[in-house]
Formats: sequence, C-alpha cells, structure tokens
Amino acid sequence: MSIALAYHNKDAYEDLKTLDVVRCVQNGDHELFEILVRRYQDRVYNTALRLIGNADDAADITQEVFLNCFRKIDLFRGDSEFLTWLYRITVNMVKNRWTYRERRGYGKTYSLFDVEHEDDRPLEAKLKSTSPGPHDLARDRELKDILMEKMGEIDPDYREVLVLRCVEQLSYEEIADVLNTSIGTVKSRIHRARELIRRKMEKYI
Repeated sequence: MSIALAYHNKDAYEDLKTLDVVRCVQNGDHELFEILVRRYQDRVYNTALRLIGNADDAADITQEVFLNCFRKIDLFRGDSEFLTWLYRITVNMVKNRWTYRERRGYGKTYSLFDVEHEDDRPLEAKLKSTSPGPHDLARDRELKDILMEKMGEIDPDYREVLVLRCVEQLSYEEIADVLNTSIGTVKSRIHRARELIRRKMEKYI
C-alpha cells in the first residue's frame, strides 16, 4: 500500500518528509509533485540566478528544472538528498544556457553575496573596506557591481563551485556529488576560484 492511501486530503501530505513525497509521486500520485515545487523552487531559482545572472533566464531554468525533474523522477533512487539531485539538474541546465548565451555573444553578470558558510566569511565581506565611514554603503554598492562583472569573467567550472559552496553552503562531498567529480577536484577548484576573484579585485580594494 502506498503512503498516499494513509491520507484523506492533500493538506495532510505537507507534513511528509521529502523522500516520502517523492515516493508517492513515483507511485502515481502526480498531483503531489506541486509540494516538491513549493518546497524547492526558491532554492533552485536563487541558485540559477547567481549562476546565470539574469532573472528571466533563471525563471526559465527553474521551470525547465522542475519539468525535467517530473519527467525523470522515477530515476531518483534516494542515494543522495533530493535537493542535491535538484542542484545537479540545475547546474546542468545552467551549463546548457551558458553555452546558448556564449554562442550568441550575450553579456552576463553574476552575484555571490550575503551568505556565510562554515569556514569563511562571505566573499563580498572579504572585499569590503575595513575602515567604517559615511561612504561605506556607496563603496559597497560599487564593489558589488565590480564583483559581479569579475565573476562573469572566470571559468564556469570555478563559478559554479563558488556558488554551491559559498551561497548554497553545500559540503565538499555534496558538491562532488552534484558535479560528478572528486572531493579533491572540488577543493582545488574552490581554492583556484577564490584566488582568481581576489586577483581580479586587488586594484579595487
């Protein structure tokens, strides 16, 4: 008997664990997929936005991610967290969009702000002036604009590990799972990405 049969209305499903909701959808309760969308659409959208730097593209990618997720949900076996699986789909969709944009010469901007993780302050905070004063806010806005521009100049492989680590706060193991690579490669890319950004920002600090 599926889990779904134990409930009498859709509201009851809201308290189910994500994996149980996924199993219900896999067992044919397709209407419950909207619960997964509600739970994770903001995370997917924000990740796509930070990677692609364009709100319209991020919205399109979010729709594509969940459409792809619905079509392939039977392939999810629970070997990783469902959100990790969604991140993997999101990164792949963003890479497809990067390729599309680059072939057409579109400009892009990127953001990496205001989120802390276990071993570092936010990247933006590292680039701020340490001297407080009345012009700090204006300077911070200027640095944000410059940082966004410089993020767009680094290789996508470095950009994506920074977003997954510094913004989404994924562990090295989770990032390796998302990107289908080794933990050593993840650590190396993160280190290299931070050095590239610091180097590009040196003259502005």
